[in-house]
Amino acid sequence: MKKKLGFILLIMVFLSLNHHQAQARNASIVLEKDHALHAQFLDFSFSRIQILNRNFMHNPDNIFVEPRDPFFVARYHKVEPASVTVEVKKTNSGMTPYIGVLRYTEIIYESNGGCSISVVEGPFSPVHYRKVTEIFRYVQNRWQ
Repeated sequence: MKKKLGFILLIMVFLSLNHHQAQARNASIVLEKDHALHAQFLDFSFSRIQILNRNFMHNPDNIFVEPRDPFFVARYHKVEPASVTVEVKKTNSGMTPYIGVLRYTEIIYESNGGCSISVVEGPFSPVHYRKVTEIFRYVQNRWQ
């Protein structure tokens, strides 16, 4: 009798775990790329990348130059649009029905030379990469 009770208890625990796993899977359903919200989040993401690129203190339009004996170094930051990936997930939240995950790579470019004027003309090479992940909420029919 004790074995049957233990076996029944084990089955109940197993079924309960499977139910919670199924709920977790449903909470993170990734929308297809042809879904309207995915396309809207992609547009939102590229607008965000344009703003980031414009707002970097040192960007291609405002290159930082510093002397580094016996040369000069020119540097700027940029997010390459080709590095952008997006994902839209459905949630179980009534207030935030979807989240958008934006991933991109921020790159620092440098150029070295003997003159502060010529170093700004390049050529520039990537010297540092930083992977960034941002999460946005879809609330009241817009991405935030």
